Amino acid sequence: VQGGMQTYGLNYTETYAPVVTWFSIRLLLIIAIMQNWTVRQVDFVMAYTQAPIEQDMYMKLPPGVSTAFGDKKDYVLKLQQNLYGQKQAGRVWNQFLVNKLRALGFEQSKVDECVFYRGTTIFIVYVDDGLVFDTSGKNLDDFIQEL
Repeated sequence: VQGGMQTYGLNYTETYAPVVTWFSIRLLLIIAIMQNWTVRQVDFVMAYTQAPIEQDMYMKLPPGVSTAFGDKKDYVLKLQQNLYGQKQAGRVWNQFLVNKLRALGFEQSKVDECVFYRGTTIFIVYVDDGLVFDTSGKNLDDFIQEL
């Protein structure tokens, strides 16, 4: 799979993935400073590969890789997870994370779709990174463990 070789309608249909607004980031950081909230940054390591694949995708064998049948160029591998470089990878990752946050009891802001809240915990998503705000550091540690 090479993102540049994907065909619209065949390999993907949508690519849009929302990103938190800078206004929301600045506003929440100002409030956190003024109210002495605890703030943590979260980086999802290899985020796109954690999201389940939404349709069958295949790739050629990478150079130097062989199978039990040899290293013939006509063999392909069926992907089981998304890869970086796929046109839809950002959108699929975002949907996966939103569903996970909702399952953990978070509600999505009606103003900024990348801002989530549950009780005193606020989580903002920026592609495969996030900021977590809370009045208690303990709540943040518990939330990060849940993720």
